[in-house]
Amino acid sequence: MYKDIDILVLGSLDMDLTVETDRRPYPGETLKSRAFYKSPGGKGNNQAVAVARLGGNVAFAGCVGHDSYGEQLVANLARNNVRTSDILVLDNIDTGLAFINVFRGQNTIISYQGANSQCTIERMRHCEGLIERAAILLMQLEIPIDTVIWAASIAHKSDTRVVLNPSPASPLDDELYGSIDVLVLNKFEAQELLGMEVKEDADCEKMIAMFLDQGVKNVFITLGDQGVMYNYEGTIKRRPAYNVKVVDPTGAGSAFTGGLCYALTRGMDIDRAADYASAVAAIAITRMGAQSALPSAMEVERFLATPRN
Repeated sequence: MYKDIDILVLGSLDMDLTVETDRRPYPGETLKSRAFYKSPGGKGNNQAVAVARLGGNVAFAGCVGHDSYGEQLVANLARNNVRTSDILVLDNIDTGLAFINVFRGQNTIISYQGANSQCTIERMRHCEGLIERAAILLMQLEIPIDTVIWAASIAHKSDTRVVLNPSPASPLDDELYGSIDVLVLNKFEAQELLGMEVKEDADCEKMIAMFLDQGVKNVFITLGDQGVMYNYEGTIKRRPAYNVKVVDPTGAGSAFTGGLCYALTRGMDIDRAADYASAVAAIAITRMGAQSALPSAMEVERFLATPRN
């Protein structure tokens, strides 16, 4: 089947409201912030922009509210060369929001789904043809799970590669597992999905094997400053993380996932794709914000070409 879209992202759109503090507030305490940032976010949004910044051909399907945040999010995607004609603007519900606190390079996030919760199968049927024409369908779990299962099934029948970032983690059924070509998640999400704790490398290897047994073709488990573990041609491999100074890790997972999808559409093998995605994430965490921190292809190539100890 002819594929004229590199990646279709079916996912979430949020406005991120971030405060940076010197410490965590105590219960009942009012704490002054050092800085405030308002920036486009949502895992689907961030991953779409990550791919587009690298030069990928990206379309987006999702929902926003009929409000100023929704207008800003759609306009921002368009500025980043993401196709926005399949985003629905809904009345009587607010655009999704994420409230983020950053402290010493670590973050906590409270998410309000808003319009993202209205990405139902009925509302998304208009993009069925797009799913069939995309090389990759990229999804997360910030929209209804029924929609994710429906879209993955269409992609699976259409020779469209399904990449799922199961975040926030929630139970997945066998039908969805069997449709996933690439599962990208961190160790905490893997623990939640499989109900086991990661204490050493052997635990991650066991979890990858468990996902493969459930029908997933490829699994990437990101491990923060410990790198990434994944399977390739029957072997489980590990790549170390790049040593960088962490400023804000908010968009690290989305940067990795977007970088991985872009690399796969460019024909990179799994090893090269893992290194490329790790570089995209490494650059992103050295800057404040999620989307504002995402690098261009030139920045990634320069980063990869720089000798490291």
